Amino acid sequence: MIASPSKSSYDVVVIGGGPAGTTAATLLQRQGHRCLVLESSTFPRYHIGESLIPHTHDTFDHLGLLPKLRASHFPVKHSVRFIPPSGKDATPFYFSETIEGERATTWQVERGEFDQLCQDNARDAGVEIRSATKVNNVIFDDEGAVGVRAQSDGQQSEDIAARVVIDASGRATIIGQQLNLKTDVPGLDKASIWTYYEGGHRGTGIDAGETTVFMIPHRGWFWYIPLANDMVSVGVVASPEYLFRDSNRYEDVFPREVEQCEALSSWLADAGPLGPLRGLRRLAYLNRQVVGNGWVMVGDAAGFLDPIYSSGLFLALASGELAAQCIHDALEADDVSAERLGKFVPLLWEGIEVIHRLIRAFYDPSFSFHKFAQRFPEQRAALIDCLVGDVVGKDMTAFLNSLAEMTPAPQPLHAETESLTRRAV
Repeated sequence: MIASPSKSSYDVVVIGGGPAGTTAATLLQRQGHRCLVLESSTFPRYHIGESLIPHTHDTFDHLGLLPKLRASHFPVKHSVRFIPPSGKDATPFYFSETIEGERATTWQVERGEFDQLCQDNARDAGVEIRSATKVNNVIFDDEGAVGVRAQSDGQQSEDIAARVVIDASGRATIIGQQLNLKTDVPGLDKASIWTYYEGGHRGTGIDAGETTVFMIPHRGWFWYIPLANDMVSVGVVASPEYLFRDSNRYEDVFPREVEQCEALSSWLADAGPLGPLRGLRRLAYLNRQVVGNGWVMVGDAAGFLDPIYSSGLFLALASGELAAQCIHDALEADDVSAERLGKFVPLLWEGIEVIHRLIRAFYDPSFSFHKFAQRFPEQRAALIDCLVGDVVGKDMTAFLNSLAEMTPAPQPLHAETESLTRRAV
C-alpha cells in the first residue's frame, strides 16, 4: 500500500502505549526525535502480567521511574518459590544471592496503575500520546514501512508518516497479522485461566511480596502474586487438553483446579474472589520476522513464550530500550534499513533463547529445580540469573550445557523463524 499525502509526520510512530512502546518512545524523544504513540484503549486499562523481575532496574533508572516506584504502594518482591505437587514447602530463590543492594529487589505491580505511570512518564518527556486511536494498518512503499493509517474515536482515518514504525501492540501484533508473520511455538501449547482474590495468605517479612509457583499434575502450575490493597493474582497454566478435559467453561475448570491443589486452596481458605475469570486458550506465539526496513517489533508484539519466569515485562522493557538505541543510531545515520534497525535483535534473542531453554526444562517431567541445584550446585547462581533476567549479553554456555544433561535441548527458537532480520517485502 502506497502512502497517501499525510496530514502529519513524525520521526517515530509507536503502535501501542504499554511499557514496551512507552519505553522506546521516552528514550527516543529525549534524544531529540519526535515521537507519537497511538493507543487503541483509554488508560488506565486492565492488563495481565503483574510480576517484575530485578533486571528491569537499569531500564527504570534510565527512564527516571525508580523514585516513583519506590514511593508506590506496590509490594516489594525479593524472591520466587516453587512448591512441588506434594505441597511440601520449598526454599525460595532470593535474588540477593547473586545481586547486591537495591537491585536485588523489584515490585509486584497492578498493570493499570503501572502502565499509566509509564505513559505519564513518556508524556512528561515530550512524547505525544493519542488514546482511543486504532491503527488500521501500517503503510508500506517499495522501500519498507513509511507510516500508519490510524483512526481516533469519531474521526476520519488519517495517514501519518514516520521514518520508523515501532509495533508495540502486544498480542494484537499489528505488523505480524498484516504481513502474516505470526506462528505458534512448537512444544509450548499452554492455556491459562486467572482471577483475583482479597484476603489470601501472605508471607511475612521479605517473603510478603514473593511470587509463589504451585506445581500441579501433568506439569501444570499456579501463580500466586501478592498485589497492593490485600489483593492477590492467581492463575493456572497447563496444556489445554488437561485444563479443558471435562469442560470448556472457565467457571468449571478454575475452581476444580484450585480445589485439587491443596497447598494453594489452603492459602485461599479465608479469601474472597474479586472480579471475573479471564483466560487465554493459547499463550505462546512468535513472529517469523521482528524487524524490517522502517519497522521494528518490541515486547509482546514480537512474541510471547510463557509466564512461568515472569519474563514478559522484563522483555518488553529490555526490547524497548535496546530497540530505541538502534533506532536512534539509524535515524542519525539516515539509514532505517532492517540491517541497521535490527542490530539489537541477535543479542536480545540469545537471551530469550536461554529463557526458552529453561521454560522447556520446567515442563519436562524429568526436571526439577531441586534436582538441578543438587546435581549442579555450581550453576545455582546462573539459575538465579535466569530468574532475575540477567541473560542478555551474558555467556550462559556452561549453564545451558548442564541443563542439557538433565533435559534434552529443544530446537532453538531462531530455527523456527525464517529470519529475525531479513528485508521486509
